[in-house]
Amino acid sequence: MLIALLLLVSSAFLTLPALIGVKTLVLAPSLVSLPSLFAAFVLLVSSASIAIFLQLAVLSLARWQARRPASPSSPEPIPSMVAVPVAPAGGAGRRLVPFLLAALALLPGCTQAPAAQAAAPAACGSAAPDQVVANAALQDGKASPAPHRVSVPLGSQVRLGVSADTAAQIHVHGYDLEYQVQPGQPMCVVFVASQAGLFDVEAHPDTLLLQLEVK
Repeated sequence: MLIALLLLVSSAFLTLPALIGVKTLVLAPSLVSLPSLFAAFVLLVSSASIAIFLQLAVLSLARWQARRPASPSSPEPIPSMVAVPVAPAGGAGRRLVPFLLAALALLPGCTQAPAAQAAAPAACGSAAPDQVVANAALQDGKASPAPHRVSVPLGSQVRLGVSADTAAQIHVHGYDLEYQVQPGQPMCVVFVASQAGLFDVEAHPDTLLLQLEVK
């Protein structure tokens, strides 16, 4: 009975990384990026572990039910001390230990990735020689020039500059970077492209300015 309860509790805990994996896949800008592949792996392992744990819990409950003695027709005296049977070292309890350890090992690694480290937005100056420059402008509610793709080597510094003819909130998807741009005041933000994939740079709510292709 105790083993079945432990299996059910483990299955309940494993729903957390499974839900995080589903959320990451839904919000991911690209299904072939490293975060998406890792989320798919976590979702696959979590789902398989939940199915195995539930099946083992059902089997354990069935065995426990079969071992229960039939109710006597007349009450018998209850002994003062009841011996508790102990499963042998090679029994079902030991066989379940690797599954429990695997479930516990998955949980610490299933947290969401932290936001990218970036300098505070500032007025655009001269770019450093080793920086990848990506510039865009928001004019009359549209991107100028038209939305384009900028290639960024993985691990390099990106200097993203945006100007606008009206106040706008700029969002770099995948890196959780957001900053405000005021009319006539171009603003730049510098960050490290630490995640591979294709990431949209938008002016909220839904105006695409450009895309960063990190690889």
